Amino acid sequence: MRKFNKSVIFSTVIVSTIFNVLTSQIAVAEQYAHLSLNDAISIALKNNVEQRISLQAAAIAESQYQEAVSAHWPTISLQGSLTRMDEDPTFSFPGSSVSIAGLAAPLNGALFGGAPVIPSTLDSGAQKVKLMDRDTATATLQMMVPIYTGGKITSIVNQAKLGKQIAQEEYHRSTLQVVRDVKRYYYAVQLTQQLSTLAHDTVESLQTTRDLTKTIYEGGAGSINKLDYLKTEMAVNYAKSLETEFVSKEKSATAALVHAMGVPWNSEIHIAESTFPKTAHQPTLDTLVSQAQQFNPQMGMIKLAVKVADERVNQAKSAYYPQVAFTGNVRHIENSYDGGVVNDDNKNSWTIGVVMSMPIFDFGKTSNHINTAKLQRNQMAERQILVEQGLAAQIKNLFIGLDTASQQILLSEKTVNFSRDYERLTQQAYQIGASKPEDMIQASIYNAVVEGSYLRAQHDGAYSMAEIEYFIGTQLNQ
Repeated sequence: MRKFNKSVIFSTVIVSTIFNVLTSQIAVAEQYAHLSLNDAISIALKNNVEQRISLQAAAIAESQYQEAVSAHWPTISLQGSLTRMDEDPTFSFPGSSVSIAGLAAPLNGALFGGAPVIPSTLDSGAQKVKLMDRDTATATLQMMVPIYTGGKITSIVNQAKLGKQIAQEEYHRSTLQVVRDVKRYYYAVQLTQQLSTLAHDTVESLQTTRDLTKTIYEGGAGSINKLDYLKTEMAVNYAKSLETEFVSKEKSATAALVHAMGVPWNSEIHIAESTFPKTAHQPTLDTLVSQAQQFNPQMGMIKLAVKVADERVNQAKSAYYPQVAFTGNVRHIENSYDGGVVNDDNKNSWTIGVVMSMPIFDFGKTSNHINTAKLQRNQMAERQILVEQGLAAQIKNLFIGLDTASQQILLSEKTVNFSRDYERLTQQAYQIGASKPEDMIQASIYNAVVEGSYLRAQHDGAYSMAEIEYFIGTQLNQ
């Protein structure tokens, strides 16, 4: 039988392990050849951890609500005990005397000739009576039904119900956050991708100018010198550096989009959309602020928090009122003794009744508790005003950005056409010797700057739309 060296076996295991790790990492990579924005959002919503946390928070709020509602219903509990005393419990009867003089005198006279044989009093000595054995087992089934709590239970239930709504608002907020992040990075990929393409086209245009300049210069034409050639070479190298920078930014934006979607880090993504979205109509600032006040999740949560504070005030006030409940219990006593207090009549028993607890004086504890709840409610109301003002300021700032981007888009659309015609005509003029190399360089760079500004304006408009949609809590075109 062939023997294997231990080092060979160990090396084989290590190599196999490394291969398995590498192949497992490669296996988790995913491919997205034509990824639309809606698909990216759907994938992110499915994979996002914060979304799952928000779902768990909603489930917790539902459980807390059901827990609060259960306070309206009867509670039934079973209690049992097994006890042993140091000795059997007893009851002592004290001694007593009973006068029978009225009966004793006639009897003594009739029977004993008047001799006092029968005493006029009967004395009984002290006695001890056993109540039960010292070992006792007891089982009690108790029930309690709240009748009146001064509104305490109702306030607690209302707080739990509001907690459910707050959890739903938080889930809505996390959804909007995921959508905003995906849109932000998707638009960034669009922008950097198109800027990379624009930089590449500019490099090719400048290379054509450089090659033509070199040909004319080497041909000995007097109008072109070495300085002109060096200018074109410098322009090409500068454009290449910009292209490299844009390509690097495109990779970074793509990596950010991969992270926002929650897919493996080594997944490959190629977006399908190249045009930026536009609004069907420009909404007014008042409309946006109104929508934010109505649909913004953070605004909704602060409004609900004020209502929760109101319910806490009501809960605190309930301490002024009596607590009334209906109670009942069934009890069985198990004891080896059949007399005393554990005879057959007493071993099984039941009771029903109504109990009440009425506060009379607590040294200001309840009044201070109510004042604290009121102050916390007022504090929450002030926070609501602060959130409203901050939200309106954010909407106004984003509205200004959206309006600025819209104006820049309109201006850039015309300028792009002019710059393209200018570059084309300058190139034609240069080919026939009617313009200089620096004119061609200037035309190419000017066209790149104008088209880049146009792309930037479109991106800024789409980005402002995504931010506004996040803060107003709904689609901008709705």
